[in-house]
Amino acid sequence: MTSIVFLVLFILFIQFGMGGGLYEFLVIYPNWTKDARPENLAKKLRESGQANANRRFWPLVSPALTLLSIINMVLAWKNPGPAHTVWMTASLIVFTNRVITFSWFIPTMLRKFEHPEKIDAQQLQKTVRLWSRLSPVRILVELSAWAFALWALVLLA
Repeated sequence: MTSIVFLVLFILFIQFGMGGGLYEFLVIYPNWTKDARPENLAKKLRESGQANANRRFWPLVSPALTLLSIINMVLAWKNPGPAHTVWMTASLIVFTNRVITFSWFIPTMLRKFEHPEKIDAQQLQKTVRLWSRLSPVRILVELSAWAFALWALVLLA
C-alpha cells in the first residue's frame, strides 16, 4: 500500500512539474526571452511572472519531485514484481532530469539571468536562447517518466 501511495504522489508531482513547465514555455518564456539585454532582462523576468515562479512554485515542486524520485527508486529496487523495471526507469528519468535542472538550469537562471548586468549582451542572448530551447526538452523527458510511472502503477494494482 505504501508503494502505491508514493507512486501516486510521484505521478502527481511529475504532472505538476510538466504543467508548470508547459505553462512557462507557452505563456511566460515569450515575455522575457525575446530581446534579452542586460539592461532589461531582470525587469522582464519580474514582469513576465518568471521571477515569481522561481520563488514560489518551483522551490516547492522541484525538491519534492527530487525526493519522490529517490523514494520511488528505493521502492522500485525492492519490488520483485513486474513493475520493477518500468518503475525504476521512471524514477531514474526524473532523478536525472532533476540533477540536470539543479546543476545547470537553476544556477544559470539565478546567476546569469537574474543578474544580467554582469554579463556581455551577446553572451547573455546566446545563453537565454540556449536555456529557453533546452528547457522544454525537460517537459518531454518528464512525459516519458510519467508514462513509465503510470505503467508501473497499472502493474502494481
